[in-house]
Amino acid sequence: MSIECLNRALKIQFENQTPTKRLILILLANYCDDQNSCYPSYQHIAKLSGLKDTKHIASIIKEFEELGFLRIEKRFKADGGNLSNRYHLTLGSVDTPPTGLQTPTPLVSTPPNTKEDTKDNKYIGEFEIFWKVYPNKSKKNYAYDKYLKVVKDYDSGKLLQMAKRFAHHMEEEKRETKFIQHCSAWLNQKTYLDYEDYKIENIKKKNLNAIAG
Repeated sequence: MSIECLNRALKIQFENQTPTKRLILILLANYCDDQNSCYPSYQHIAKLSGLKDTKHIASIIKEFEELGFLRIEKRFKADGGNLSNRYHLTLGSVDTPPTGLQTPTPLVSTPPNTKEDTKDNKYIGEFEIFWKVYPNKSKKNYAYDKYLKVVKDYDSGKLLQMAKRFAHHMEEEKRETKFIQHCSAWLNQKTYLDYEDYKIENIKKKNLNAIAG
């Protein structure tokens, strides 16, 4: 639990505040880790808050995002199914006027944990799923940085699909890993755009033609 995050949630005031909204914000802050993020499901929040309508909870959390109190990160399973969202709480200064419209001052980031067993904690959520799919596992740090830039403007779910198509293409061509484009370059050069119209049949036909000479 992040004590600092919880303290801010307890003191912050915002426009159109209700007891239910305040409770949900405090619940999210209570579940936050040292990086001010958490991922309770709508159902779990509903159980704790005594609400039955998970859609209402989703709309409240969306409102928090619009107010700048948090950022919503979609998460997916390896097979593409949905996981509960991860929420990155930013929460303004405790002195923020009760308008909820100002851009909040971000919390000071927690120094990174240097323990060996937690050194990869920053690789969370959607990127890890994407990384498992991409066929060349070199230079993960560079790939992660490029990934964050790309998904600002390009849908992360669609990017995952393009990576799957690319991986299939490389498999069909039986290309060795050392000859596969590094992920950071694949993202930086927007190679993923080439796979929006990718057809498995075309690759197989190309390979058959090559074998036939």
